[in-house]
Amino acid sequence: MRILSAIGLFLMCSCTVIKFAKNQNIIPKAACASIGNYPQPYFEVELQGKKKLFLFDTGATGTVLTDSTAIENFTNKKFATFGTHVSANGVKKKNRFLTAGFKSPLFESAQKLLLYSPMPTSMCSKSSEMAGILGIDAFFQDDMPLFLNFSKNEICNIETTLLQNQVSQGFKAIKSECKNNQIFVFIDIEGKMLKFKLDTGFSGSVIIPFSDKLQFTNPNYMVLQGSTYNTLSSMTAGTETFYEKMPVDFAGEKFEAKINVSSTIKSQNLGIQFMKGYDWIIDFKNNKVYIRRNANIIDRTFSRRISYYAKAVSSELVIVTKEKSQDKYNLGDKIISVNGQKVNHENVCEIQEYLNKTEDWNALQLEVHAK
Repeated sequence: MRILSAIGLFLMCSCTVIKFAKNQNIIPKAACASIGNYPQPYFEVELQGKKKLFLFDTGATGTVLTDSTAIENFTNKKFATFGTHVSANGVKKKNRFLTAGFKSPLFESAQKLLLYSPMPTSMCSKSSEMAGILGIDAFFQDDMPLFLNFSKNEICNIETTLLQNQVSQGFKAIKSECKNNQIFVFIDIEGKMLKFKLDTGFSGSVIIPFSDKLQFTNPNYMVLQGSTYNTLSSMTAGTETFYEKMPVDFAGEKFEAKINVSSTIKSQNLGIQFMKGYDWIIDFKNNKVYIRRNANIIDRTFSRRISYYAKAVSSELVIVTKEKSQDKYNLGDKIISVNGQKVNHENVCEIQEYLNKTEDWNALQLEVHAK
């Protein structure tokens, strides 16, 4: 298991910040940007003249700077502080806005409005080159349709005059909504028609907030307790029910997929693992979404089952996630040694990785101090 990302962002701000946003003068380009072979769509931009990697997140209503070191003399920048933003788990944080020169293959702006919000990190996280999150705000006011071409691992702005030519190449219009800088589509799951936000910032497949009013009969599931998702504000803490082989009907195509019913994530999202199974054209001007099935596989089963998950906290190894039926160890228990090897500052990350790749901890000799 790996910690999943469910970044999410919804801005609430003042008229002053809205005025700043209008002064961005975003200039769109009819071009394509390669997103490489990353699990999520990243592409290179120029931030204040320096090349940086940004995550393209259709679920984010604004563009975010997560790494202050990406901008020279960051502390000397002028900030606007007003309002709040809400992350995927519903946590509100105060806004700090700044502007910076921003160039990408798809648009440029001399004064791109950025929200500064550093993401939580752990001592064992591999150093990331990601400097920020590119939200859908840079595209929603653009007349050019947005083409998410996952067949070729690229994202494109296409000329309006070429839209019908692209649509004629195997695409079909689907039921959708485009409003408030968010894009929604509809999927039937076990006979229940549900509305989902397109969210390339969510590294999973399909996520649904828990509700007593929404119950599924699929017997193929596992329940995890503890920390599962890394959001823009914090790690989540709660219960996640993961289903496999769930019957879905999307735009007339019936198949099986994985879904997650979550007690922690507050928005109903369609993540990158599902989205990559299709190519998408989003026509903001006419409020339409088109899809075309591609050769990418939409996983229907778990790659592995989870018993426990550990995380290094201040050089100590702590159990942060467990499968609900597991009762040998508890959340918060500290792992002192593994197969006779004591956990210390030098090896804690290596042991964490070893444990989290091991499906059955019963085969290990663990020394654990109960919480």
